[in-house]
Amino acid sequence: MTSRIIRVTPTEQYFSINWQLAVRCNYDCMYCSPMWHDDHSQHHDLDTMKQAWLNIFEKTSKQNLPYKIAFTGGELTSNKHFLPFVTWLRKEYDQHIFKLLATTNGSANLKYYQKMFQALDNIAFSVHSEHINEEKFFDMIIQLKKSISPDKFLQVAIMDEYWNQDRIPLYINLLEHHDISYTVNKIDYSYQTRTVPIFKGKLNLGI
Repeated sequence: MTSRIIRVTPTEQYFSINWQLAVRCNYDCMYCSPMWHDDHSQHHDLDTMKQAWLNIFEKTSKQNLPYKIAFTGGELTSNKHFLPFVTWLRKEYDQHIFKLLATTNGSANLKYYQKMFQALDNIAFSVHSEHINEEKFFDMIIQLKKSISPDKFLQVAIMDEYWNQDRIPLYINLLEHHDISYTVNKIDYSYQTRTVPIFKGKLNLGI
């Protein structure tokens, strides 16, 4: 019996966009390439981001698929226009949106991320031990998890930094204790700008 293709059906019934809004970041991790971050790029203003979305929507809406948009940087929260933009996007285009997601280094405060979750469905927080205050970071994550609705998703991406191996099990135990999703992300050091970390985060987590 000869096999033949009857129909090809997409496995994902949405239009997926990975949107790098900018590369400006308030961190300077030793393994992060300059192509992914800097401390001087101009932030896009609200009108520019709105117009960019309108251009995307105009060219893709004929497919009649809901949008899954994942925002990355740089660091999104360092742009004061990011939160107003996603708030506007959710309000004006909610009927066209499947999910809105974002990745952040967690350097903003609890109230900011609570507002962010009003517009977004998923937020991933990356752990960079060169820069974080452990106690402050994880307390914010725990409080945020408690405050969001069950249909929202929070995840912590732990960077598998070679100098921080003794601390990573502490992070994992704490996150598991509070039923918070996490990953431990391998690092490609071929893009590193330095051979050793020059910043010293506050390693003050007590369990």
